[in-house]
Amino acid sequence: MLNRYASLVRPFLNLVRWPNLLIVILTQCLVMFALIGRVYSGAGIEPALGPLLFFILVSVTVFIAAAGYIINDYFDLRTDRINKPKSVVIGRFFPRRIAIKLHIIFNSIAIAAGFYLSIKVGSFRLWLIFPLMTILLWFYSERYKRKVLSGNIAVAFMSAMVVIVVWLFEFFALRQQPGNFMTVYTQLGLISQVIFTYALFAFLLTMVREIIKDAEDVEGDTTTGCQTLPVVFGIRYSRNLAIGLLTVTLLLTFTGCWFLFESSRIVPAAWFLLFVAVPVIYLIYKVKRAMVREQFHRISNLLKFVMLSGIAGLVVLSFYL
Repeated sequence: MLNRYASLVRPFLNLVRWPNLLIVILTQCLVMFALIGRVYSGAGIEPALGPLLFFILVSVTVFIAAAGYIINDYFDLRTDRINKPKSVVIGRFFPRRIAIKLHIIFNSIAIAAGFYLSIKVGSFRLWLIFPLMTILLWFYSERYKRKVLSGNIAVAFMSAMVVIVVWLFEFFALRQQPGNFMTVYTQLGLISQVIFTYALFAFLLTMVREIIKDAEDVEGDTTTGCQTLPVVFGIRYSRNLAIGLLTVTLLLTFTGCWFLFESSRIVPAAWFLLFVAVPVIYLIYKVKRAMVREQFHRISNLLKFVMLSGIAGLVVLSFYL
């Protein structure tokens, strides 16, 4: 019996996309400690959210994301059997009914913990974010991802929320500490600017990656009737849109680096130029020439590298805030 359950650990981790969950955890930790905590330390205070509440926030985000991956595979089973048959988990290691139960359990834990968290930071309305995220992920998997761009936008929005939600809960927790709030009041604008920039960065790159993944999976999507961008408008149109979004990302990166240079933050500016701007230029070149599944798959992996480089840039930037 023990060996049987042990043999399911790896398929379960693949089902919930454990590398992506680690990226979520890393992103939220760096936003809290490398950005918010670093700014607060200059004023001699600690983050208002506290270790326990922050742990709950990260756990809630991870549970919702894991549930989203499970329900996505549940609805995508037929398509995945064509696009990536060796990676199929549901129906092979876990019955569909078990997948639905896991989805319900994870979302229930997240929503209950999110309710407690919202009460502790003094804003019941913040709790609504969590059920809305679970609903959006359900409709994405069941409906939106089969329609042109709507699924791509939904996933990109969720990626941006991974960054934004940390600052939302920290801000409301900080408001309950009027003395500390006034101590860092003049720095709140700086934090908000960096948070917005990273959220936009996450949105744009996730949009590109979703378009590239649709181009990679065009065969299975066509067979199962999914109306994705490459299916409806073709690979060439999808490539052009991806290049357009990458160009916007590149221009925003150059703009951010200019401001960093102007404020004498040379090292973080150099980091973003070398490890974000240069790879994005290379991506534009590769997307323009991509034609087959293997090429789109390599581009998708490179996009992950750019995302991680951007996230790691928070550590470099934190020393110059």
